[in-house]
Amino acid sequence: MKDIRGVRSTKIAKEDYLMAIKVFNDFYGEASLTLIANELGVTPATAHKVIEHLENENYVVKLSRGVYSLTNSGDEIASKMLSKHRILEIFLGILGFNILEVHIYAHELEHANDAVIDRIYNMLGRPMTCPHGNPITGKPEGIRLSRSYPGNVIITNVAESKNVLNFLIQHKLSINDKLTVVRRRRGNVTIEVNGRQIIVDESIASGIMVAEVK
Repeated sequence: MKDIRGVRSTKIAKEDYLMAIKVFNDFYGEASLTLIANELGVTPATAHKVIEHLENENYVVKLSRGVYSLTNSGDEIASKMLSKHRILEIFLGILGFNILEVHIYAHELEHANDAVIDRIYNMLGRPMTCPHGNPITGKPEGIRLSRSYPGNVIITNVAESKNVLNFLIQHKLSINDKLTVVRRRRGNVTIEVNGRQIIVDESIASGIMVAEVK
């Protein structure tokens, strides 16, 4: 799938960065330069340059070297864009696109006029969550798979991250699937699904929220 970011305006590119930072903040607790660059398909050097501009404009704050969060003004913009993104993901899901495709194509459409998105949202019946289980507005809740204890859990929601969504597709996992956490070690989590064991890297497991199954 072609990446069209090279022809986007600076304003749109900045909104993409702010939204990516918010998603990683909400799921991982922080947004690293590596995660941001990988998600947006750019080099760390390019990402760093854009983020520096966002810092100067008071949208982003550096927590430590290579780790970032959003200011109130940055979070306001990112929250609005993420809501539009998730509405479009629902619409694209109805058209038959998979969980990764809806995320990618929503990026190409989310900068549409607010009135257009509102019409789509009303047409859809004003749903509360997107195909990835996340609320249209508000912060996702749940226990990170990377912090869950051994036992049975259910996937409740996942980060809008290409790496996480690729992992789910590769292993044929989706929202509401039940799995067993076999063991958790520093750096990864071993899960069992339908008799097969899968080792999940911490960078992926932190982007998957689960709930305990009693």
